[in-house]
Formats: sequence, C-alpha cells, structure tokens
Amino acid sequence: MNKTVSNQNHWRKIFQRQSLINAEHWLDVVEKEEEPANLVGIDYENLLRALEAALASPTTFDLAYRLIRALFSVVYGYADWDRWLIYLDQALALSQELKKPLEEAYLLERKGDVLFPTNHLPEAKKFYQQAGNKFNELQKIGDYSRILAKLSVIYDLQGDSTQGIELCQHALSLAYSAGDIQGIAHAKLTLSHMYSRARNWKEGLVAAQVAYELYQELNELEFSNKALMNIVAFWAELNNWEEVDQVSRPLIESLIASGDIRTLSLLKNNLGVVAFNQDDHKKAESLWQDALRLHSQIQEPTELAGLYNNLGVLYTILAEWTAAEEMLQKAIAAYKALGDVYNWANALDNLADLYEAQGDTAVISPILEEAIAGLQVVDRTPHTQKLLASMQNRLQNLHKTNKKKTEGL
Repeated sequence: MNKTVSNQNHWRKIFQRQSLINAEHWLDVVEKEEEPANLVGIDYENLLRALEAALASPTTFDLAYRLIRALFSVVYGYADWDRWLIYLDQALALSQELKKPLEEAYLLERKGDVLFPTNHLPEAKKFYQQAGNKFNELQKIGDYSRILAKLSVIYDLQGDSTQGIELCQHALSLAYSAGDIQGIAHAKLTLSHMYSRARNWKEGLVAAQVAYELYQELNELEFSNKALMNIVAFWAELNNWEEVDQVSRPLIESLIASGDIRTLSLLKNNLGVVAFNQDDHKKAESLWQDALRLHSQIQEPTELAGLYNNLGVLYTILAEWTAAEEMLQKAIAAYKALGDVYNWANALDNLADLYEAQGDTAVISPILEEAIAGLQVVDRTPHTQKLLASMQNRLQNLHKTNKKKTEGL
C-alpha cells in the first residue's frame, strides 16, 4: 500500500515538472513568434493547458504572468470570457499572496477588460479604478493614463459624455507628459470612439488616424486594425466611398487571418452602414446579418444592440414589419440594460417610425414621451439635444394632428 502511494507521488511530481517544462516551451514559442495570432489560432488549447499548469503554484506565478501578458491581447478577440475570468482570478490571488503590486494592477486591469464587453460596466469600472489607484501609487504614469482612457468610455456609455471626453483628454495629457507613445495611441483611439458616439465625425477621424500611425510605428497589428476600422467608419459617415472600398477588403482578410472575431464583426457593421447610406439595402442586410452571426460567438451587448437597431431601421424601410419590430424591441431592451440612454431613446424613435409607417399612430405618443423623459436626465450634449428637440417637435405635431382630427368629428 505504501509503495503504491509513494509511486503515485513520484509520478505526480514528474507530471508536474513535465507540465512546467511544457509551459516554458510554449511561452518561449509565443514570445519569439512574429505573428502570435497565427500560433494561438492553431495551438489555443495547448497554450491554455500551459497557462493552467503555471497557475497551479505560487512558485510558477512569474511564468503564468508572462503567459497572460503574451496571450491576452490576441485571445481577447476570441471572446473566451468565462474561462479567462477564472485564469485572471487565480493569477490575482497569487499576485496578492506574493505581494506583487505591479502585476496585481495589470491583472485588475485585464479583469476589467473582460467584464467591460460582457455588459458588467459597474464591475469593470470598479476593477479599472482599483488598477488605476495602484498604478498611480507606483508612479506608473503611462499605465495610469491608459486606465483613465478606459474609464472614460464607461462614463460616456453611462450618459456622462462630457466627463468621459474630459477624462480621456486628461489621460492623453498624462501620456504625452510621460512620453508614452502607446498611451497616446490608446487615448487617441478611445477619443475616436467617443467622438463617433457624439457624431463628431471629423475630429473622430483625426484621432483615429493619429492612433493608426502610432500603432504602425509600434508595429502593433491588432490595434492598427482597430484604428483602421474606426477610420473606415468615419469615412463612411463622411461619404468617402472610394477610401472605404480600398481599405475594407485587405482589412477583412487581416482580421480573418488573426482570428479577431470582435473587430471583424464591428467592421461588417460599419460596412453595412456604408451600403445602407448608398441605398444598397440587400448588401446592408447581408453585412449586418454576417455581423450578427459573428456576434453570436462573442455576445458583446453594446454592438449587438447597434446591429438590432440597424436591422430594425432597414426592415422598416423594406416594409418587413414583424422583423423590424422584433429587431427594434431587442435593441431597446439591450440599450436599456446597458444604461445607454441616448441610443435607447433613438431606438424608441425608430420604433415610432415603424408604427407610423404602418399607420398605427395611436401608440406613437407614449413611445415618444417615454424617450423624451429619459433623454431629459442625461448629459446635455449636442447630439442628445438634437434628438430631444426632434422628438419634442414630432410629439407636438402629432398632438396638433390628433386635435384637428378630433375637432373634425
């Protein structure tokens, strides 16, 4: 009996040692690979097993941490959220046990990165704030700047656009003061997102172009693609169709090759907007449905809501009433869950368009009243005020029409 137990311990130690040798091998391969996305696409499960082995003991934390750093940006595009939350929790516990505050700060940030796209904005905000506090205490100004930029997006999504842009501008100034080129690029990319939500196409385009040029200098393909995708979106809004056509095909090929499903789905959404604005409704539907299928793999609520809204507007134009209502109701529910009041109100306005197109005017007033009430309590930005004024005028005209109809009876 004792001999059997002894043998089990012996073989368990051999297995553990072999697992760590395997983990070190994979780390060496990933760090030396010029295109790690290709490697991850082929050997994803092997790499995760290597990470799991390294997370099994405090003595191999440094190995696990380096693997997370090497893999995270690539696998983020896979949207493997649940599994990575487990890995990050394990790594965080080890970093705290070993009293490694810099590593802990980085892991707190990464946990926020996973929670953010899964519609856990309050939790993501909490982890970003904890990471920011630690980076600030450690006087890591560039890292602190990056956290502020990420927090600014959450403020913007929660309806406080002014504070969001101000916070991102502060992040940008800190990155400049630290000479942190990557931090500047990240802040510019974030600003481009917020300018897009504010319908400020020209300033958004400039910010995205600066980010793209900096990422190109840093040889960061993943973020270069994200910036270029934003540039395509702004070109579309500014009717620069030729530029969109020239860039979109090679960008799609690059995203497919890297396995970045998330950015590819965003690009398909933007290209759908291009087709829609050119009145090519069949192509727009195809692109948006492609994006919807891609999002079924990653389940990112923010972008799903936008796709539902876009398809709802399209199906209204095509007089496909049932499909239009289904999409718009999904968009309204998704935006409400996100706390994105502007787009929630915009989707309600689109629902009112649908009912008006069907001649069902009786239900329009309460829809508009609900949207107006919601918009009046959010940050007074130009685009929210424009939508608010439009709906107020529409409601007033609807009341006048109803009054005339009543008087004519």
